[in-house]
Amino acid sequence: MPNLLIEANNISKSYIQGDIKIDVLRNFSMTLNKGDFLAITGPSGSGKTTLLNILGLIDSFDFGNLKYLGNDVTLVNETERDKLRLNHLGFVYQSNNLFDDFSAVENVALPLLLLGNSKNESNKKSIDILSKFGLSNRLEHTPKDLSGGEQQRVAIARALIAKPDIIIADEPTGNLDNDTSNNVFEYFMKYTKENNCAVIMATHNLELASMAGKRIEIGNKNE
Repeated sequence: MPNLLIEANNISKSYIQGDIKIDVLRNFSMTLNKGDFLAITGPSGSGKTTLLNILGLIDSFDFGNLKYLGNDVTLVNETERDKLRLNHLGFVYQSNNLFDDFSAVENVALPLLLLGNSKNESNKKSIDILSKFGLSNRLEHTPKDLSGGEQQRVAIARALIAKPDIIIADEPTGNLDNDTSNNVFEYFMKYTKENNCAVIMATHNLELASMAGKRIEIGNKNE
């Protein structure tokens, strides 16, 4: 695995609303190495989520160059992009996107099942990581029976269980109060450091952003 995971050069993205062209990103550049923790900050509407979707290979861009593990992503087809996402990326969202009818164990085991692991092995690893996130007594609970902080810990555990090289986190504690945010973020930081994951996190929380090793602020002046 190379040390340089992502290299973005002069990425630009715009949308058309009626007759108006809206520049969301303009000439954005960054690099992400293994073990980096990069915080993206900026006001609402500054393009943070759009940027994460581009870096997470979900959204396209108009101009610029984006390389993943040394490969130009504009030259790969959608199937190859899907493989890159499945094998190298984990996603954490502000809305946790858990499956309502699945238990915590089943929600977290899902990425391993998609990668072809057996149900028994996937559930075993799910129980192990949930225990590390302080949820050993909540394994069989469905999301409706979990607090907001517990739901988000389940979502983070799901993003991390396959040990991806890169975690994309969009306001991972945005729906939580300060104490719960700090608690969830501590679990997140601890696990990503232990596994040498690279993290890209968009957040309004400047206190959490200050804990990142790298920080980029985006806003109208850049867009």
